[in-house]
Amino acid sequence: MKPDDLVTVAAWLYYHQGLKQEEVARRLGVSRVKVARLLARARAEGVVQFVITRPLPEPFLLAEALRERYGLTAAVVVPAAGSVEATQDALGAAGADYLAGRLRPGMRVGLGWSSTVGRMAPYLRRLRPVEGCTVVELAGSFLGQANPYSISGPLAAALGCGLEALPAPVLVESPAVREALLADGRIAAALAAGCKSGLAVVGIGQVGRESTTVRTGMLSPEEMALIEKAGAVGDVLMRFFDADGRPVRTPLDERVLAVSWDDFLQIPHRVAMAAGAAKLPALAAALRGGLFHALITDAPTAARLLEPRGKPGPDG
Repeated sequence: MKPDDLVTVAAWLYYHQGLKQEEVARRLGVSRVKVARLLARARAEGVVQFVITRPLPEPFLLAEALRERYGLTAAVVVPAAGSVEATQDALGAAGADYLAGRLRPGMRVGLGWSSTVGRMAPYLRRLRPVEGCTVVELAGSFLGQANPYSISGPLAAALGCGLEALPAPVLVESPAVREALLADGRIAAALAAGCKSGLAVVGIGQVGRESTTVRTGMLSPEEMALIEKAGAVGDVLMRFFDADGRPVRTPLDERVLAVSWDDFLQIPHRVAMAAGAAKLPALAAALRGGLFHALITDAPTAARLLEPRGKPGPDG
């Protein structure tokens, strides 16, 4: 049989008759590797053409557009839900599914607490134990107490792995207190472990009086006003950044117990979970600045991020 005819017959047997590659190989008396090459050639030369008869779903199109616009490795967009609560739950489910697809044996998984990341909690049962994994906390706890937004413990339990907790408040009273806490071996070890994360999942904080840090009393309105005056539009792990995604120095830096900007940006795969109109300035800035490799958000937020003024670059 001529080479061109062999390509056509292999394609017909595989795509039209529905035979497996091993069966095509037996019918033609060639190896399975040879069949794979014939099928690849059939696609490349247009012997086989595919037609998708349904339109692609809007969330997928938005995710692909986000990925291309901002140079992301991946983007996940959930459909608009009927309420804020329903949307947050959908984001939590998407986050858990994303984790399930990215986890690898021996990986350190870094978590930053946020209300959105915390929405993964009910969906962690979808995960399976991963050999040699470790969950690490990238920032201290919520006001030094039990953190209502943290899922580090439940995630470690779901994965059947160890937990490197950061047993200290994320924001302490003074630089001197921070230095004293850093002298504690457990805290130093936890921060060192966070720096070695292979994957990080965090939320993005907004700046202003409606931010979680102000509403919960972690920061006073006056402190937040100073941060805004310095040009900050958002934060990651209590590290603030400006409209271009560049770090903004604030008086809080010497009081925060979390991985540093430099260490955070060395983590190989950084995932942001955030949605909502209030988060748009911070999200757009973070994406422009290349702070993340992947984004999990909802369709309305994605559409706003794709508007011309959200385009990355020096002109914003």
